[in-house]
Amino acid sequence: MEPSRASPAALDGIVVVDLTRAVSGPFCTMMLADLGARVIKIEEPGSGDETRNWGPPFVDGESTYFLGVNRGKESVTLDLKDERDRAVLGRLASRADVLIENFRPGVADRLGAGYRSLSAANPRLVYVSISGFGQSGPHRDRPGYDLIVQALSGFMRVSSTPGGAPVKAGFPVADILAGLFAGQAILAALYRREQTGRGDWIDISLLESMLAAMNAATSWCLLTGEEPAAMGVGQSNIAPYQIFQCQDQPIVIGVPNQRLWRRFSAALERPDWTADERYLDNAARNRNRSSLVAEIEKTLLRQPAAHWLGVLEQHEVPCAPIQQISEILRHPQVAARDVIVAVDHAGLGPIRLVGNPMRFAGFQPAYRPPPRLGEHTAAVREEFAE
Repeated sequence: MEPSRASPAALDGIVVVDLTRAVSGPFCTMMLADLGARVIKIEEPGSGDETRNWGPPFVDGESTYFLGVNRGKESVTLDLKDERDRAVLGRLASRADVLIENFRPGVADRLGAGYRSLSAANPRLVYVSISGFGQSGPHRDRPGYDLIVQALSGFMRVSSTPGGAPVKAGFPVADILAGLFAGQAILAALYRREQTGRGDWIDISLLESMLAAMNAATSWCLLTGEEPAAMGVGQSNIAPYQIFQCQDQPIVIGVPNQRLWRRFSAALERPDWTADERYLDNAARNRNRSSLVAEIEKTLLRQPAAHWLGVLEQHEVPCAPIQQISEILRHPQVAARDVIVAVDHAGLGPIRLVGNPMRFAGFQPAYRPPPRLGEHTAAVREEFAE
């Protein structure tokens, strides 16, 4: 796949007004910007998006967190409590294709930026609300940050080890999932608009995004009435599929089918496992997980990780070392796929970021730098003047 850089991007001509801050909304709008949309990010004068202050680390005063989720946007500062600035926002929304906000329910209405008023002026507008718990229900008015949803959804429990303390994911998984679902919904609404001529109001909640992605655990509970097991380093439906300790350090091994089970048994020089009634199929291995894990680890402890990774790779068994972030960013696979992209920041010069994972045969994502606070205010105000 060698798409032409000159080919129009998928979302060329789409204008997105971005009233979001923190993570879920900015991640969504960054993906849209990569695909060619013009994203106009509205920020509070003086302070801007709260992630501009999340740190350290900072690079020459710029938060690395902010830089990581705001590539490709224009920054415009507007005080939405000021009538004149609300009028500017109204003009932006009247010519936009998409508007995204992640205020608490009701706040956008109080700021004159609610769905009903903006869609009345622009019926083609696709309006997106991202919140912790959605636009209705008893929790609608509660703040719903990622940490809160990871706890409330049960994620922290099923991610813990049996009898162990709850575990938080190492990145804001609920935020990112909500941003991804929001992006998918936006594309569906834009497609539907081509048929109906009208936009829509999309309601995305972090909690529902998390529950939708946790389908293995939620279907277990819904269909059996049982509480899903806390598996920690393992996987509740597959055995073996987890972290294992070798002589010097741990590795991960995944054996999700019978073909791989035979290869795995051969790699560990234990062909007898394939005839052992305790391990005949995945269900049996799950029932006898403790004895299986003990036998596997007893074998693996005889050699260092590098030995077993080599043997398992020879037998085409899924396995991997447990790496640091710095290691994977230097990995040959990452280099070969041009995963890391460079953009020219107005204040920092060239900076490197992880690019968009979507690959197309017909075009390449458009990578533009994250904006400085208010960098595009004057130009956009002039463009959208009365």
